[in-house]
This record gives sequence, C-alpha cells and structure tokens, in this order.
Amino acid sequence: MEREKRLHFGVLFSHVDNQNQYQIWNGIAEYAEAMDIHLTAYVSAYVNNDNFTSNLDTCFETIFNNKSLDGLILLSGFIIYSVERERFDEHVARIPAWLPVVSVSLAIPGMTSVLVDNVSGMYDAVDHLIKAHGKKNIAFVKGPDGHGEAEERLAGYKRALEVNGIPFNPEYVFPGQFSQWCGSSAVNGMYDTRNLIVDAVANSNDQNAIGVLNELKNRNVLVPTEVAVTGFDDDPAAEVYIPSLSTVRQDFYEIGRVSAEVLYDKINGKQTEELNYVAPAFITRQSCGCIVKETTRGGDSDSMHAYVLYCFSRLFHREMNPNEIESLTADLIHKIKNTPFRKGVFLNSFNEILFTYNHQNRDLNLWDDAIAGLSAGIELYPDEIESPHSVLSALISATALVHDIKRKKEISAEVELNGMRVHLRRITSQLLLIFDINSLADALAKSLPELYLNTAMIGLYKIPVKKDAENPDRAIETMIGFDGDKKINMKHNTWNPISFSDFSTIDHFDYERERRTLLFFPLFFDDEEMGVIILPFNPQILVDAYELLRVSVSTAIKGAELVSKIQTLSITDELTGMLNRRGFFQFAYSRLMHLKRSTENVPIVMFMDMDGLKTINDTYGHNEGDKAIMAFSKVIREALREEDIIGRVGGDEFVVLSSVKNQEQGAQVVNRIRAKFDEYNRQGFHPYHVACSVGCVALEESTRECFSAAMLNADAVLYKEKMEKKKKGLSRR
Repeated sequence: MEREKRLHFGVLFSHVDNQNQYQIWNGIAEYAEAMDIHLTAYVSAYVNNDNFTSNLDTCFETIFNNKSLDGLILLSGFIIYSVERERFDEHVARIPAWLPVVSVSLAIPGMTSVLVDNVSGMYDAVDHLIKAHGKKNIAFVKGPDGHGEAEERLAGYKRALEVNGIPFNPEYVFPGQFSQWCGSSAVNGMYDTRNLIVDAVANSNDQNAIGVLNELKNRNVLVPTEVAVTGFDDDPAAEVYIPSLSTVRQDFYEIGRVSAEVLYDKINGKQTEELNYVAPAFITRQSCGCIVKETTRGGDSDSMHAYVLYCFSRLFHREMNPNEIESLTADLIHKIKNTPFRKGVFLNSFNEILFTYNHQNRDLNLWDDAIAGLSAGIELYPDEIESPHSVLSALISATALVHDIKRKKEISAEVELNGMRVHLRRITSQLLLIFDINSLADALAKSLPELYLNTAMIGLYKIPVKKDAENPDRAIETMIGFDGDKKINMKHNTWNPISFSDFSTIDHFDYERERRTLLFFPLFFDDEEMGVIILPFNPQILVDAYELLRVSVSTAIKGAELVSKIQTLSITDELTGMLNRRGFFQFAYSRLMHLKRSTENVPIVMFMDMDGLKTINDTYGHNEGDKAIMAFSKVIREALREEDIIGRVGGDEFVVLSSVKNQEQGAQVVNRIRAKFDEYNRQGFHPYHVACSVGCVALEESTRECFSAAMLNADAVLYKEKMEKKKKGLSRR
C-alpha cells in the first residue's frame, strides 16, 4: 500500500562536530535521501558547553511532543559519555510505545540496537600481533569500567590470547578512560609498579594508544622494534602519528546506514534482529611492525581478473554498482593484457576513468588501494601478462595521476572553503551587531542563502530557562526566520511547549514542499536556554559553521533581550509595570498616526485619579499605599482592552488612549471601569475602597494638537468630578 506522506526519522546525537558521529549521520542522511525520507537531527551538546543535561532535556521533550516522527535513532553510546546514565534511561523510558526506536553503539534491553562487533575487532588486532609479529607478552589498556563497548573489547583481547594458547594474566590489564593520560599512566604502571616484560600493548581506543606511544617515546622505548602498539577506532590522528598507528577501524558510515535501514524495516513491519552487528576492520600500519598493508587473496580467485574484481568490489561497493565495477575491471585488465602492452594507451584510458569517476564526486582515496590491488594481481598472476615490469612501471605513473587529481581537488576545496569562511565570518560578525529580533529575522533571510541554507527558524521561549531549573516551561512565544522566499515573524500565546516539534503548525513553513533534512539546536547563552533554532543540513558547508551560527544567533538574541529590557525600563513604571509618562506619550503618538488613517473609530482620552490615596498612606502607611496603587492599576487593566494604551503619569494619576465607534460608547467604557472597581471592592481585599474619578473626552481629530487639548479637557472633567465627590464626602473612603 502506498504511503500518504513521506516517512520522517528523528536522530538524537550529542556533538555535531564529533567526527565519528558525523560519519554515522552521513550514513543515515544518505540512506534517507535515497529512500525519500524526511530527517531531523536533534543536537543535544556543543563544544565548550556544560549545559548538556539541559539541552538533552530540550531535545527529548521536543521528540516526545513530535507526532510527525515515524521513527527515532538514538546515538546512545555517544550521549552517555556526557550525561548520567540514570538521566538518560529516564528519558528513554518516556519514549512513546508507538514510536519505533533504534539505539546505536549501546545495547538497550528490549530495544533494537546497531553495534560494532567490538569482540571480533579486538580479537583481530591481538591475533595479528601474535601471528604476524610473534608477540607473547601483550598488555591491554581498558576503557571505562562498566562501559559496554570497553567490556566487549576486553573480551576480544582475552579470546585472542586463549585461541593462541597464551594464558590470561590480569597483571597485564590496566585501567583506562579512553584518554591519552590513561595510556601514559598505564606505561608507567608496566615499568615502574608491576615491572612487567611487555612486547606489545593493545589499547581499547586510539587516545589510549597515543598516550602509550608518547610515554614510550619519553622512556626511549622504540616502537615497533621493542614494543608494538595497536589502537581501536581509527581516529584521524592515527594515520598521521609517527609511527602511524595500527588500529581497528569502525565503519561509522555503515553503522549509520544500517541503523536507518533497520528502522525503515521496523516501520514497515519486517522482522528485525534485536542486536545488529557491523564488522570492523583491523588496519595495519607502522606501530605494529607492518610497513605496507597485507594482501589477501579473495575467495577462490583463479585469475587476475577475478582477483582484481574481488579487490575492486570490496573497495568501490558504495561508490559504484556491480555492473560499473565489472566494466571498470574488464577495461583495465584488457589494457594490461594488450600485446604488446602500450603504456601511453593504458595511462590515457586510466586518466579517462579517473575523470569520469571524479565527476561523480566520489572518494579518490580508494584509488591508492585500487592500484595496490592491481599491483598485487600482477605479482600473483605474472603468467597472464607479457610485460609485468612495464605494467608495474605504468601503475607508478597511474599513482601520480591519482595524486595529481587529489591535490587539485584539495586545493579547489580549500579555495572554496576559504570563500565560505569569509562569508561565515562576515555573517556572524553582522549577527553579533544586531540588537533587535525583527532585524535578526531580516538578516538571517538575507545572509544564510550565501551559505546555501534556504531555511532558518528560531523559536524563543516566553521566559528563558535557567540551568538546572525545576519543571522548566519551554513554551515558545515568538517565531522568526524564513523558508525560501517566505518570512516567518509572529507571536502566539497558545502554543504548547516546544511547538517546533510539529512543523505543520508553523505558518509559512511548507514542510511537505520538498524532502527535508534539518538540524535542531537548543539556543543558550551562559546559563540560560533561550529557545531553539532549526537549520537545514547541507554536507557541502563546514560542519563547524552550524556551531558558529548557533553561538552568533544566541548572542544576538541575548543582546536584543538586554536592549529590550533597557528600553522597557526607560518607558515603564517600576511599581505597576504600566507605561510611564515618556512611554505613554511615545506609544500614544504612534497610535494616533494609525488612527488618522481610519475613519471608523473615534479616539478618546480618559484621565483617572485614584480617590483617597493620601488618606490610605496616612492611615496604613506608604507600603499599603503602594499595594493600593497596584490594585488600582490591576482593575484598570482588567476593565480595558489589550490594545488600549495605559500610562501612570503621576503618583495617583493615570491616563488612557482608547478608541470607540462613537461618543456614547466612550461613556459605556467609563461605566465599565466604575463597575469593575465596585466588583473589586465587594470582595473586601482591603479595609478601604479602591476607587477613581474619571474624565473622558473624545478627540476631534487624530493629531497631537487635538490630543494635547483633549488631555486638558479630560483633566478638567476629572477635576469637576472630584469636586462633586468631595462635596458628598465620597473621595476619602
């Protein structure tokens, strides 16, 4: 049955610029693109931010309120590094039962999980040390106690020892926390505390391993001559470290792709395994004693063509379909076997293949291994080629062609990135100079398309949420931003908390116009969370651009808030919260300009004076007098409309600018005010009455001159009423 709408997946992870999580995200994003699935990523932490728990709460609350989600992927194994496990489990327990969920890198009981096969990965690393390099005294630096992946890697270490007949000795196992410091501390323990004989150190992650390498270097212990070292994760630093670090590479992209595929299957009712494993690969480099990668003959390869096809299939399975790989293999093998072999013909053909391949923006780094596979095929099957040495010489030239294109791509990419950095610096600098929310909305709509971002939506809380606040209210009051050529700038008083969760409620945002891949960030400044921002994901822009934009927008919002507070203080009466004299006239003149364009309404001015304030102060004290003034202002607010402009222009003097259909309605407004005071006094809140005298006058025209004259006339009417009350003895009650 065909679905009525696109599926919508949510993804919750911590740091947007964490390399491993970013690769997982890319795997998910590309699967979603291929399957035409909406995607929203909830980013719950940032660099140099200690508000992780609060931001995680925001993301989970948004997910809980989001009825448009069809499934959720949790990068659980990364999130629990930064938050208490108990807090995380509480959130997970609240996920609605109807929402299919997949956990990544952490097995959660009763939940479908996608995990790396840590046991086999560590087994391969230790088994290689034993079989390829003859190591017998292998130390192991652990990860955190109780961490699932760390315990699995320890189990892989033990299994490799057992299979190879080496007794497990707990003295050779050292504590660790996935940090360089722990690796360094472990080496100190080996030599200074336990006096062990060690010829290899296997580490539960690359940071531990780099710490081990640093400390061994400090002790003048040669790696790999005296001690071999391996890591786990294939951190970006692993390949460029000296010596380069042999490590276990997790295929994070594949983990992401598999997690999205498993979630898709769950939503469509297919049977899925509770635990789904993605196999890692052990990468041999200098630190274990290997100079070049080992060559493994694939399957039952009985010819160079079959062997090269096997190698290419493993390398290019994500970049090309099987028919493309077969065609590529056949073309290269045909040129290699040409009799006589013509180096120029081969290199021209190879160059065309590279340009065609590069045109699809594919990964050129794979070609280093592809040429190594061709070279190995020639060495393994020399009888199939007339001039193997000439072919190998040609492959050296082919390597130069690959590196030339790679160098040009890197230079071109750097030029483009520099241009983007210039745009980004200029945009963020402009945002930091904005101190008005409306101007911020306009600036985003004007500048973000320069970064290929065609959408930006900001939701601001009615009241900023303080760090560690109990039962915080994240009700969004203001939304600003743009979607394509449509601007969003509105306020609302009835939105539910985190109303961004359901995009269909946002005016001018056509969620179904196209497939969306969005990033959701909480916005915070110092210890306050001020709202949330949604930006589209674009893999072509710098990943840290999102963090810079978030910081700049947060700072601009905070600046606007401070300026607004200053402006409010300058035009607001501190006691009642009403406009003061300056504020009243500022807003009144602005309203008059609007009323001048309308012939339907008649502007009126009401002057009000509180009866008996001096008696209240003399009898009950000035504190009680202040309470009476606040009660007076409360009654006036309740009696008048929200659009009426009210000001406190003296100690007990208030003035109102309103509009009515006719002068008779003006009298009705005055009667409504008096009735409100009578109603308030009947409730007996005070041992005195809170009452007022009112002078109401209509303006002949909506001009400043008429307004000033009406103020004087209203004051005169007011004075006349007070005199009448004094005669009757009513004004002192």
